Amino acid sequence: MFMSMTAIAPPLQTLLDLFLADLPDVRFGDIDAQSLARAAAEVVEASLLVAAAKVALDQANAALHERQESLLVQGQRALAYARVYAEADESLAARLDAVVLPRGARRGRSEGPTESVLVLTNDGEAARRPRGRPRKLEVIALTPVSDLDASAFEPASASAGE
Repeated sequence: MFMSMTAIAPPLQTLLDLFLADLPDVRFGDIDAQSLARAAAEVVEASLLVAAAKVALDQANAALHERQESLLVQGQRALAYARVYAEADESLAARLDAVVLPRGARRGRSEGPTESVLVLTNDGEAARRPRGRPRKLEVIALTPVSDLDASAFEPASASAGE
């Protein structure tokens, strides 16, 4: 029997298994167990190529993100140096002030190598949290029912008529 692969849909795998087990010598025009098996093998081979390409793509994306982070760090340092250099040149300082670089992903110094992600946003400022302490809730004193006068529960119109 042909081994089931995720690249081959279950109904097609069932049909292939039927042809290989129960109809090995039956031929319908150009379709027989062997032609179906060859086509299934081509699907599995193409699936393996796709899996290898995905691994290569993931590695290339990781390398790209690492290089982008490196460029961002260099760019941030270059901008800081250029701002110090341009302190005497107002025109250059104004143009440098217009350059806004995103913040890079911060890495902990005590941690080992970890995967980091560069997040680029158009947002100039992050969402701000309210400052200060939260407000105190007002405390309401409750009087136990046993301490209340019974006349407090009588209707107002009944006590006015007496």
